[in-house]
Amino acid sequence: MKMKKILYIKTAFLSLASMAVLSSCLKDDAHFVNFAGSKPLVELPAATGVGPAGGFITPIALPISSTAAEVDLLVNVAAPNPLSKALTVKLAIDAAALTSYNNAQEAQYKSDSLAYVNGTSSTKPTAPTYYTLMPSAFYTISSLSVTIPANKNSVNLPIMITTSGFDLSKNYIIPFTIIDGGGQQISNYKTVFYFIQGKNQYDGVYSLKGNIVRQGDNVLGGPFTSGLNIPMSTTGANSVQFTQLWATGSVTGGINPINVSVTTNSADVTNNPVTITSGINATLTNLGTNSHYDAKKGVFYLHFVWNGTDPNFRSANDTLTYTGPR
Repeated sequence: MKMKKILYIKTAFLSLASMAVLSSCLKDDAHFVNFAGSKPLVELPAATGVGPAGGFITPIALPISSTAAEVDLLVNVAAPNPLSKALTVKLAIDAAALTSYNNAQEAQYKSDSLAYVNGTSSTKPTAPTYYTLMPSAFYTISSLSVTIPANKNSVNLPIMITTSGFDLSKNYIIPFTIIDGGGQQISNYKTVFYFIQGKNQYDGVYSLKGNIVRQGDNVLGGPFTSGLNIPMSTTGANSVQFTQLWATGSVTGGINPINVSVTTNSADVTNNPVTITSGINATLTNLGTNSHYDAKKGVFYLHFVWNGTDPNFRSANDTLTYTGPR
């Protein structure tokens, strides 16, 4: 399976287009600056803004499979015009950058926690996500050197990834860094973390319908607002997790993430029993025995309760229908 390259190509195009537009606009200004003579910069476009962390961490979800999937890393030369000669760029798997990132996250979390305990901050910090260097057994790269042909701006580095042996409790990262620009200047956008996630058959984005009860509250409780969508992400071969919402679409406190484990019913694929639990609230449990997954329709029917005594009784009746991959 070949991953879509649209986002990375679009990023490279915008990088070049912005230079051209800026140059064109400034030609009409008394303080014209000619960017036509700007030095080329060798970069990884995925690091310039595609990912959720400013492009630095780029999540990629792949089906759990023993068949290798191709993921492409775009290597680009940002310049007003393509180079007239071929350019060889060398990259490395930068384990040190990953270690540095995890350490920085840990240090910030400790600092924020201390501030919260001391009362200098009213915000209780959330533990950061720590990442693991993906074992080389899970991926193959023919070469960490790529050649950008003459009169071209970019080329893809293909990575073949096999997910069938993934430890789904870990957050695997392949950290790439440009180490040699072939004589051209290396951009600050030289490092990107590919966050590779394995996804099972239940993984995806689901539309949310149904209702939720918050005793004594008819605003947060009640039928769900139309148009709500929830991602369900893989936590195991037959389990996913998601974030429960109130009727208004705001996040329900004190129970997330919600874990859903599916037991296969080979006799009736429309009625696969599920077990619902909370990672942080032990009172959350299935309501009755009718929570199940319909494999034909791609629908979860989830009925569960928590804080099960008055006046804090809570319950949810979720119908989650698959709409597409996340």
